[in-house]
Amino acid sequence: MKETDRARVVVVGAGFAGLHAVRRLAKARIRVLWVDGRNYHCFLPLLYQVATAGLEPQEIAYPARSILRRFPTAEFRLAHVVGGDPAARTLVTAAGERIGYDRLIIAAGGAAEDFGVAGARDSAFRLYDLEDARLLRNHMLRVLEEAEALEDPAARAALLTFVIVGGGPTGVEMAGALAEFRTHVVPRDYRKVTAEAVRIVLLEAGPELLPPFTPRLRERARRDLVGRRVDVRSGARVTRITPDAVELATGETISARTTVWAAGIRAAPVTADLGLATGKSGRVRVDPTLRVPGYPEVFAAGDVAIVDGAERLPQVAQVAIQQGEHAAANVLRGLRGEPCLPFQYRDKGSMATIGRSHAVAMIGRFQVTGRPAWFLWLAVHLVMLIGFRNRLVVLVNWAWSYLTYDFGLRAIVGTEPERTAGNARATDTDRRQTRVG
Repeated sequence: MKETDRARVVVVGAGFAGLHAVRRLAKARIRVLWVDGRNYHCFLPLLYQVATAGLEPQEIAYPARSILRRFPTAEFRLAHVVGGDPAARTLVTAAGERIGYDRLIIAAGGAAEDFGVAGARDSAFRLYDLEDARLLRNHMLRVLEEAEALEDPAARAALLTFVIVGGGPTGVEMAGALAEFRTHVVPRDYRKVTAEAVRIVLLEAGPELLPPFTPRLRERARRDLVGRRVDVRSGARVTRITPDAVELATGETISARTTVWAAGIRAAPVTADLGLATGKSGRVRVDPTLRVPGYPEVFAAGDVAIVDGAERLPQVAQVAIQQGEHAAANVLRGLRGEPCLPFQYRDKGSMATIGRSHAVAMIGRFQVTGRPAWFLWLAVHLVMLIGFRNRLVVLVNWAWSYLTYDFGLRAIVGTEPERTAGNARATDTDRRQTRVG
């Protein structure tokens, strides 16, 4: 391959880290190739609203090529990266294409971490990309349709039990959204399924919900969920999941046709095939400058990276955004012959919503709860969305839901069969491909 055929910088992944790295490089008029297996950036923090019919999938996705319109030196390539040779500075795609680079930023995102729990991979739904959210929404709506036709109370009870595993922000927000759906949508749409018949169980293996938050905010979140009739259990370790039940370490079995896994995140599986050293949860090991040891031209950022000396950094959008920008800044410094600088995370706060007019937010020393925190959460997420159209549509939908107590269009869209174990999950081939992160 001729040197002139190489893309000067290749960024793998269209998530938060990849998006902000590409923007930083493109603004500097660096020749950059953006590679991902999907042609859009997805706003992952709102996936649970797609899953609960609050938003449509296209409202939180923005085409990668539209993002690059203003950047003439940036190009996009729709390709699944399945391997690489860092010594030869090349990546390999599923189609057999070899992509060369002078500098590489790996920002392939994350996937579900199952912690070795039997059935977590094959019998639980996840929320890590738009397809996950669409499958879960379709499944939930089918379950309600099936329950409407059932006469057996025991069978209906199992069908209408929704178990969420993981008490972090994703699990808490999913439980709150489901409770809102149960209260405001189920009684209107279904004549035989009452809101009281729908059971929501939130399981957290640790002692508290929302571990990064202060004890006051954790307790407020728990109280708000319990007030919405969510069965919140801490210290509840899951040992096995089947398509019809969740088994706990205590020996208890919860009959449920819907289990949502929100208990952890690991690096996208493609990282194992790039020929680089990995650490906990398959994440690429990087030094404090986000550079891969032994390969000074390779950087990693976001959920896919684990920083030496800062292993406990949370795998959240804030970290991914800041690391993506920092990796790009260090690439620019390297191209100018300047030394790379270490990454320093600036915590801008944490927040989680727990349904209509209820949220918790922690910004520095300030702790906000209730309606003020909820409005703050709305504003932050609107600002972070990509594209004016997406912001406007989401704002209109949120306003409509707030004023009418109604959710979005609850249509079952797609042709996949109703799930058996594993058919709502990614295939082994999918797990080895770069995905939106």
